[in-house]
Amino acid sequence: MELVTLPVGRLQANCYILWRRPEAALVIDPGDEADRILAALRQRDVRPALVVNTHGHFDHIGAVKPLQEALKVPYKVHRGEVEIMAMVPARTRLWGILTPEAPAPDGFLEPDERIDVGGLEVRALHTPGHTPGSTCFYVPSAASVFTGDTLFAGSIGRTDFPGGHMETELRSIRERLLTLPPETRVYPGHGPPSTIGEEAQSNPFLA
Repeated sequence: MELVTLPVGRLQANCYILWRRPEAALVIDPGDEADRILAALRQRDVRPALVVNTHGHFDHIGAVKPLQEALKVPYKVHRGEVEIMAMVPARTRLWGILTPEAPAPDGFLEPDERIDVGGLEVRALHTPGHTPGSTCFYVPSAASVFTGDTLFAGSIGRTDFPGGHMETELRSIRERLLTLPPETRVYPGHGPPSTIGEEAQSNPFLA
């Protein structure tokens, strides 16, 4: 698996581009700076086959619509995020942040859906808690999981936003993520990578 990580926007959300074959890549969480993401794709001569979101908060979805328009690429998210995304413009205005209209999904991710992206199998793991439709993307062949804002290096996602629920998030992490092989590399929505083994042993929220 080839992988590019781009921290984007004012909150430096990690946008990931991954592929096995350059004619069919997966873009995860293009949250902002669409021009920079497009430039990264052009520079590597990589063409996305699909754009997905781990969840629908503004710092993860902001560049989806420009990518849809520029590349005519399909976009999927868990259906539980539709209401979360609809809240984005009004909520961010309260914080003095202007954000674009939420993107329209071309389809919805199903729990445990297996996505074939140019010969790369990606499994959509429904991990509610940070938001109702939070989804992590597990790539078994690369021993990697993209956890959005569900699990970070040394922390977990906050649950005080609408739709968040701490007990649900902890259950998702323990049942869907910590059951992955300990060597699995964790690529979170913000901050540096980790491994499942490291988080199981040292994450203070999971003690």
